[in-house]
Amino acid sequence: MKNKVFSFFCLIFVGLYFGGQRVQAEENQPSMMDLVSETEYQVNPVDQPKGAVLIDANTGKLLWSENADAPRNPASIMKLMTLYMVYESMATGKFNLDTEVTATSRHQQMSKIYALSNNKIIENVNYPVRELIPLVLVPSSNVATIMLSELVDENPAQFIQKMNETAKQLGMNNTTIYNATGAQISSFQGLYGKEGDDLSNLSPSMDNETTARDIAILTYYLLKKYPEILEYTKDSQISTMEGTPYEESFESYNQSLASGEYPFEGVDGLKTGSSPSGGFNISMTGQQGDLRLITTVFGVGNWADQTGELKRHPFANAIFSYGFKNFSYETILTKGNHKIDGQEVKVEEDFKETIKKGSQSKFELIEGNLIRLKEPLPQVSNEIKPSEVHYQKLEKLEEEQSNNKIKAGTKQKYLAFIITGLNKVPFVNQLDLSDPIVLGILASLVILLFLFILFLILTISSVRRRKKRSRQGKKTRR
Repeated sequence: MKNKVFSFFCLIFVGLYFGGQRVQAEENQPSMMDLVSETEYQVNPVDQPKGAVLIDANTGKLLWSENADAPRNPASIMKLMTLYMVYESMATGKFNLDTEVTATSRHQQMSKIYALSNNKIIENVNYPVRELIPLVLVPSSNVATIMLSELVDENPAQFIQKMNETAKQLGMNNTTIYNATGAQISSFQGLYGKEGDDLSNLSPSMDNETTARDIAILTYYLLKKYPEILEYTKDSQISTMEGTPYEESFESYNQSLASGEYPFEGVDGLKTGSSPSGGFNISMTGQQGDLRLITTVFGVGNWADQTGELKRHPFANAIFSYGFKNFSYETILTKGNHKIDGQEVKVEEDFKETIKKGSQSKFELIEGNLIRLKEPLPQVSNEIKPSEVHYQKLEKLEEEQSNNKIKAGTKQKYLAFIITGLNKVPFVNQLDLSDPIVLGILASLVILLFLFILFLILTISSVRRRKKRSRQGKKTRR
């Protein structure tokens, strides 16, 4: 009973938190169709996303959202979590981009399952990690995803457990993962695990469940820690295993890239996904100037109409258009002296933050000698800390500088006293005491002389103590 009560209050807390975040982001903001109306795109309102979010990739600011916490099946976008764990494993030295995975008969059979997006995998061929990653990102290969996941953990059940643990660590609080690829385990026709693997704890017919907010959070961390992943997604076409008999070329499903059907300036990634229950989705990123944005768009169109692959892009582009038009990532407080909250302070470095264009930046001093923006845009997750910068109080700084001057002056007085004394010593007064080398040698000799005198004093004192103990012993024996 106690556990049920505790769970009930936890649900209330989570609901209040995300409800508050949603109100902050969605209150007094344009709707999805409002954003589209500001562009040249023509869309059918019935196709609009079931959930969407726009965040800043530099700071994690939530810039716009609509149904950001509605649970959805992300389809192949969940492959980004597998890739995040692959990069995490490489960061710990478990393997690297040149590590090769030898394809098995099972992998080859898996690659031939028609219902799954895949590439050709040939038994006994070695596939480097650097070739498998683009196969996951562009043609959305399920077999390449499994091959990489098995490098992280050979046991598929343990790997999925790690995926869920990682989601919680990142603050993806509305995410439950049942498979590593976005495709139901049942669709792998018994090939999801190796022979002998215990899959009894898995749910073969369950779809992964997440939200637009949670996938935006995942994309934020992926780009923050491993931005090199964009090298695989920035072009409309890629080739893998070049120069070998196994070379393949693929066209990107991201039609917002420069040579796509709906090009948008600055777009260079990241991942699409589609399924019968999830519709057409995309987690997209792009940069203009210093501002990099991430948008996640879920549930566009209907699976029965495969043109939904194109329909998601006008919506994603309209969200980006709104973001780049209305927000900027810039220096809002320069390094140097400023007056904040009535106090004179020295800012140690330029303070960069994402703000709404045309807004007035006001600051506050917080614990830990930190400056933060007053009334900042909300964070997409409470796990992502707001931007802040260190400062020093000028009066304290001036006091420290004054004390340092006093200390320096005292040292100079002592040095002058020593030099005056040395000048009175025969032969020494003929030396150039302004030369730091000469002065250093003399100082070393003085220290050695002092240590020698101290040694003599301690030796004499020790001898006297021994003689005294000896006399006392003789008296006792008498």
